[in-house]
Amino acid sequence: MSTAVCRVLELKRPEEIDLAQAARYLGARGEPDSATMALLDRCARPLLNAAAPRAVYLRAKKEDLASLWQGADVERHLAGCPEAVLLAVTLGPGVDAQIRRAGIGDVAAQAATDALASTLAEQVCDQAEEILRAMARDQGLYLTGRYSPGYGDWPIAVQPRLAALLDTQKRIGLYVTDTFLMLPRKSVTAVLGLSDVPVTGKRAGCAHCALRDKCEYRKRGVTCES
Repeated sequence: MSTAVCRVLELKRPEEIDLAQAARYLGARGEPDSATMALLDRCARPLLNAAAPRAVYLRAKKEDLASLWQGADVERHLAGCPEAVLLAVTLGPGVDAQIRRAGIGDVAAQAATDALASTLAEQVCDQAEEILRAMARDQGLYLTGRYSPGYGDWPIAVQPRLAALLDTQKRIGLYVTDTFLMLPRKSVTAVLGLSDVPVTGKRAGCAHCALRDKCEYRKRGVTCES
């Protein structure tokens, strides 16, 4: 794992999307009904075909990224980690376009495709994280889990700075707007702590999360950790 230099990760497009997870994003409680699963199955292949996953990361000393650590929760997540790894992942503009296409005259298909895209983004982030974790392991190092702007009291206002450090617009086509939205929409930024001793990080919990009032997990009576 290189230090202080942005590196693009080679990602593979997953062969399939976790339909059960997409159903949960869609609002299903318990076992999804057959109609929901049929809708998701119908929308999954066009969405997958439109996806072009890309990722970039940067490893640096935590102190060199001090301007990013706004809020106690991200500091707590990185406790015991002398270094940090910044990560940005996107599914590409084709996914945004497919969500719009699916919604032409079919609101249900648009909602299903959006849920599938959110699920796919998580799968791709997991893939990127596993690559980073393997690289760290080869060097006898340990990573925490991902922690993204908006978690706890870490403000989304750090997105432009984080994107600039990763040079996301040039390297993976990811742009952050003046209102801190990411384009393409199905994109994720995060930080992972890096240490020479085992670390896990610590999520802030729902009570302190900036997304608690609009969190889809909470609406369904679960959490992002479940």
